[in-house]
Amino acid sequence: MLRFLLVLNVIGFIYAQGGGYALDFDGSNDFVMVNHDASLTSTSAITISAWFRKGSGSAWMSLIGKGTSDSDEEYVLLLRVNQVYFDVGNAGGPYLQQGATITSETWHHIAAVHTRSGGTSILKVYLNGQDIGGTVVNASYTPNSNGHSLSIGSRFPTSNALFQGQIDDLRIWSDARTISEIQEYMHQELVGNESNLVAYYKMSNGTGTSLTDNSTNSNTGYLQAMDNSDWVTSYAVIGDLGSSYKTDVEGIWSVSGTSESDASTGLTMTVSSALSAGNFAVFGNNNTNATSTADLGSVASTVRTGRIWQVDESGTVSATIKIDMSDATGDYSTSSSASDYKLLYRSGTSGAFSDAATGSSISGDVVTFNSVSLQDGYYALGSTVDNSLPVELTSFELLETRNDGITLQWVTESEINNLGFNLDRKTPITDWSQIASYVTHPALQGQGSVSHQTIYTFTDNTVQENESYDYRLSDVDYDGNVEYHSLQLMGVSSINIPEQFVLYPNYPNPFNPVTTIRYDLPDDAHVVLAIHDLMGRDVITLVDGPKTAGSRFTQWNARDEQGRAVSAGVYLYKIQAGNFVDIKKMILLK
Repeated sequence: MLRFLLVLNVIGFIYAQGGGYALDFDGSNDFVMVNHDASLTSTSAITISAWFRKGSGSAWMSLIGKGTSDSDEEYVLLLRVNQVYFDVGNAGGPYLQQGATITSETWHHIAAVHTRSGGTSILKVYLNGQDIGGTVVNASYTPNSNGHSLSIGSRFPTSNALFQGQIDDLRIWSDARTISEIQEYMHQELVGNESNLVAYYKMSNGTGTSLTDNSTNSNTGYLQAMDNSDWVTSYAVIGDLGSSYKTDVEGIWSVSGTSESDASTGLTMTVSSALSAGNFAVFGNNNTNATSTADLGSVASTVRTGRIWQVDESGTVSATIKIDMSDATGDYSTSSSASDYKLLYRSGTSGAFSDAATGSSISGDVVTFNSVSLQDGYYALGSTVDNSLPVELTSFELLETRNDGITLQWVTESEINNLGFNLDRKTPITDWSQIASYVTHPALQGQGSVSHQTIYTFTDNTVQENESYDYRLSDVDYDGNVEYHSLQLMGVSSINIPEQFVLYPNYPNPFNPVTTIRYDLPDDAHVVLAIHDLMGRDVITLVDGPKTAGSRFTQWNARDEQGRAVSAGVYLYKIQAGNFVDIKKMILLK
């Protein structure tokens, strides 16, 4: 058995989008009709999500429906004042009706999920990323797949329960999305080829009488009693994020007339006063945990975080920004003075940063910037104190466990004045003690100052059979300063060579941002272990080479072959060792 504790520092990012389009429905005769396609039929699971801005009307309003009548209906999602109604199947089928706070003329996000378990229907509705609760009525379900058209803004294609207000970013999935997936993706645009995405209406046409399906299924919608005047500017809280900035995406906007607070990894933003319906920001991060001295121009900062916050805000947003430097800095120490920190800004993806704000206060590792007037552009955290640690350690893992030793490997991306490493070990009944040092073990000697990747390998030959051990690393610079790293791992010495090839479930699963994959080799073999997405496309190859018999482990840090962070979702990992082939699934959360 092998267990890992792997902790990596991360840094935050902000983004907001505006200027896209929504469809404006008058509640009289407007709706969109989509011809029937088998992909739109739900027989086991479905998720429907959309951004909407309801008008002041109190009648039943349908966001989407598929069917012709109560007795011939596949699914429908309706609103009435502060009620949400989600129905699947014909009359007498399962439905969920629940109260929720729906403010007129304010943008909201809704997601309705249906799945079946043992013949029983499970229905959930999430408003602004939160479960509104409710009890499912008539959970017994007989699927209806009669092939009727889909209506957007109407319950049926005969102008029934017409919607009054605006709709944007309507998505239909053929699976039951989790609350984590809903929260993660509600503020960001999709590519369109995501697994189980059967229809995706970005409402980006801006003109004309057809509505493009931005999924791969081409389920085009046709506007009924609508024209160019019904294409309006959208203030739905959706960010058009670049591929590098889709980690921990969140939004900040007014949904109840009070200030909103949302947090990304290492960052919290609170608006200074209630926002109007058209003011918002969307934010995520580029998942970079290094520090940099680049792009600082003539500003007071001497170093900045590698993670950047991009802002494309709508309206005028004044915010208090708090950054937890235990999460949001690279490898440099914090200062006790708030004025040593700057919020840096630049208008584009390149060029020099300028000072946008000076730290107002600091409590522990949290520095606060007050009254920040957000602008479209890019932000970073700067520090006037450069206490760079000598080593940027990116991984610490166990390569092999055998009866004659436990082999460890660690990787540095850069080193500054690094004299070498010390390796400590403990057991469940003993405290930490040093078992190896750069002084006595050449394999632990550092590289001095280098900017390239270095791989270190060390075998602990002093283990007892079937005993568990914890390991930790520290590095020593030329001035004698010692820095302990936050990456630790546990290994168990192995008595026997495995009897058969085995690919084990990864752990943890789901995971964020690192998971461990274990496999057993009864014989020496050439091993290829690779990660693929659900479309079968290559993401990264973790192992490709000869391996001796034994229990082996490797880790994946949710990055592709080019070192870029990948999106949350389901991934496949495949092993080929000689004639042995196996594939398993893993889930990445953000």
